[in-house]
Amino acid sequence: MEILVFALTRGAVYALVAVGFVLVFSVGGILNLAHGTLFMLGAYFSYIYFNYLFAASGTVALLLSIVLAILSVSLVALAIYFGLLRRKINSISYVMVVSLAVALFVEQLMKVYFGVTSTSVPPLLRGSYDILGARVLAIELLLLPITFVTLALLWAFLRSTRTGRAIEAVAQSRDGAILIGINPDHVLAITVAISAALAGLAGTLISSLVTVVPSIWSYWLIKAFAIAIVGGLGSLPGAVIAAFLLSFIEIATTFAISDQFADLVALVTIVTILVFRPSGIMGTRRI
Repeated sequence: MEILVFALTRGAVYALVAVGFVLVFSVGGILNLAHGTLFMLGAYFSYIYFNYLFAASGTVALLLSIVLAILSVSLVALAIYFGLLRRKINSISYVMVVSLAVALFVEQLMKVYFGVTSTSVPPLLRGSYDILGARVLAIELLLLPITFVTLALLWAFLRSTRTGRAIEAVAQSRDGAILIGINPDHVLAITVAISAALAGLAGTLISSLVTVVPSIWSYWLIKAFAIAIVGGLGSLPGAVIAAFLLSFIEIATTFAISDQFADLVALVTIVTILVFRPSGIMGTRRI
């Protein structure tokens, strides 16, 4: 039971980060190596707002801090997109180099202000529960419904709104979208903001469970990239499936053997899947 609970908890955060990564790649072909940085900024912004803007004054202040953190991360992502990436967005190498440079710059900037000391924020829910013999934190129980509601709202947005259908159209064919009057630049900007918001949300949620340091971005970038590859670049359902699959493998390995082997076993599993499914679990689908 503990394995299932912890796998679902970690998988929920993996899914939020990976879906954002896959979404912006599907629409704009952007391999954003600063995606993990957006996750890290979500955690730091929530810490800054809660402790300095609201003076650590309770649950309402924490909720407001989370909302402001998500909005701030989206604004940072848009600033990076319009300021550095937009003019050469079709150059994959340029986007990768510049986004990586941004990630390294932000990491150093955070180290200047916060040092290497870890930070964290209080959980939205306190306490813990015994579930079939497993001791589960209340905040861990909250992660899964938050993730599913968020992803369900995203799915409904993509399927049921004019903007969402425009995003899907650009993901399917940029030229075809232009022919029917869709502005792909406008759509991509919206997608960048949504992608960043998902990463920021994940960062704010995880900041109450783990300590956050400036270098944490690289871990989450690697996870997002691995999940995207396994799920199939371009497939949001594939990203969700791969997120929970990878999480379960890591947690099961930790319980059965040791956490030192979790990443190794996960890597072997990823390679095995790609041998039989080079395009990923659902790589033939788009969004």
